[in-house]
Amino acid sequence: MKTMSLLYIVNATLLLLHEIESAYEKEWEILKLPGKLTGFLLLHIPIIILLFYGLIEIERNSTAGFIFGIITGIGGVIPFMVHKIIARTANNFNLLISNIIIYLNIISGVGLLFLSARLLA
Repeated sequence: MKTMSLLYIVNATLLLLHEIESAYEKEWEILKLPGKLTGFLLLHIPIIILLFYGLIEIERNSTAGFIFGIITGIGGVIPFMVHKIIARTANNFNLLISNIIIYLNIISGVGLLFLSARLLA
């Protein structure tokens, strides 16, 4: 398995784990998103489909795959930005496992972002 594919899988897995926790934490309330749980789940259908499709394109070594890598890499940085800087709360996303997921996600996200950008260039 290529390094790029492995990094993509790790980053996407961490993103999905964070989103599972986001449902537990009722992130739609934290970020004031409409639709409550139903809207939150419906929002994730295209996101999950695109994550899977991105891996197919990464495996093909295509330009689209590198773009998916960049986008997914940025996605790995977003949980840190949102929950540790922008919308930081004392009661949400502060469990040890939450922090492990968020910090591993930013590391894998930055790695994926730079590797994808380098291969795209």
